[in-house]
Amino acid sequence: MDNAWVSSGSTTVEAMVNPIAAACAGDGLDMAFVPDTVYFLDNPGLGDALSDTKVLTRTLLEQYGVESPTIKTGHIDHETDFQGIASHFQRAITDAQDASANVAVDVTPGRKFISVIAFNAGMRYDADHIFYFYLESSEYFSKIYPEIPRTAARLYDFTEIL
Repeated sequence: MDNAWVSSGSTTVEAMVNPIAAACAGDGLDMAFVPDTVYFLDNPGLGDALSDTKVLTRTLLEQYGVESPTIKTGHIDHETDFQGIASHFQRAITDAQDASANVAVDVTPGRKFISVIAFNAGMRYDADHIFYFYLESSEYFSKIYPEIPRTAARLYDFTEIL
């Protein structure tokens, strides 16, 4: 069965890539979650961060044995296009479920209101996982996953908590 990762976007590569890396490594999880398909959400404020993230994500997934990762990008014209954000998450989750994939929603990257919409969509549309990558200290915010001590970070799955 395939795995799908549904996320938003961020101005920092680390906020988008680190949660995927932690899931692939199984950090804090009973079982690793390696997505075959990743959905990101682009908006005009992200600059080059999303382009760089897609390259790193593809490389990361290939290192975890995904031969040809699929990376899809939704677009909104303004970061306060709340309906567009909600539609991105709904469409990505239901498309992945229609393809019989396990679905993980990542609420780590982006502004708080985007994370709230992502969390709500994950709960409403029965995502298999709702992940949040927690860092113990802001000193690790600009670090890529392999540079962060395992004791300083944890991937939480809110579906196991709620």
